[in-house]
Amino acid sequence: MKLITKIVAGIIAAAALFVLPNCFFTVAPDEVAVVNRLGEIKKAVVRPGTEESVKTTMQDNNTLKNVELTAKRGLFFKVPVIDQVQTYNAKYLTYISALETINTSDRRKLDIQMYAQYRIKNPAIYQIKVITEANRKKLMDSNVYPVVIQSANKLRFEEFFDYEIMQNMMDERREQLNKTFEKEYGIEVVDIGIFRKNFPASTIASIEEKMIKEIQKESEKLRAEGDAFYTTSTSETNRMKMEIIAKATEESAIIRAEAERQALEIYRASMSKDVEFYKFIQRMNAYKEMKDTTIFVDKDNAFLKGLQGH
Repeated sequence: MKLITKIVAGIIAAAALFVLPNCFFTVAPDEVAVVNRLGEIKKAVVRPGTEESVKTTMQDNNTLKNVELTAKRGLFFKVPVIDQVQTYNAKYLTYISALETINTSDRRKLDIQMYAQYRIKNPAIYQIKVITEANRKKLMDSNVYPVVIQSANKLRFEEFFDYEIMQNMMDERREQLNKTFEKEYGIEVVDIGIFRKNFPASTIASIEEKMIKEIQKESEKLRAEGDAFYTTSTSETNRMKMEIIAKATEESAIIRAEAERQALEIYRASMSKDVEFYKFIQRMNAYKEMKDTTIFVDKDNAFLKGLQGH
């Protein structure tokens, strides 16, 4: 009996070691989870704060309206073998579309790429509709990208570079998408926008050529304006120069004439006061002019007498 008891105890212990680890599962803070029992979803672990909105999206689904919802994290009990648990990453996931050429409303071409950030909000619906990463990519390509591109086609070229216009449009499209995504796929889009805006390669050359022509045209215009300004400035400077010279010449002539008049006045005054002094001055001037000069005159010549003081 003792041996049988030990064998039974061993079997129970082995069974406990096998069963107990399969009776529990954990959900991390950055995860959501679904509990399936014999192929039917019985429980969903969602992000805190989303319970009410998740419950609302399940009310119209007969398969999911009785699913138990909880936002708690940590250790959970499950029925071994019968219950199967699937956990999903609740962090933000990023979608980037392929590069696509679009025509703006004013018939300009742009190459654009879309991006979207999303996360799993309702793991139960997500498990039913999406499951794989490849399906997620296909889902975003067929829903996010076309909606945004169709809206982008209605914008003018310059509006693509207006932050406020683009942000308002993207927010509006995100709200529209979430009405479908949360109910149909269990996904919440939290951000959406233009990832990249480029000119198509086929139009870059023509744009560069046009820019070069515009630069050359503007350069020629500036050069012509500069030449005209230079000519005008030079003419004005020359005119001012001639006016200054003419005015200076006129003033100097006036000053010279006034000086000569004053000199003549002085000479006239001197002559009227002392004739002998005037004669003396004249003799001195004549003597100065006769320096190093030989002349022959008669001894009775009056000019000679004047030089000799007679």
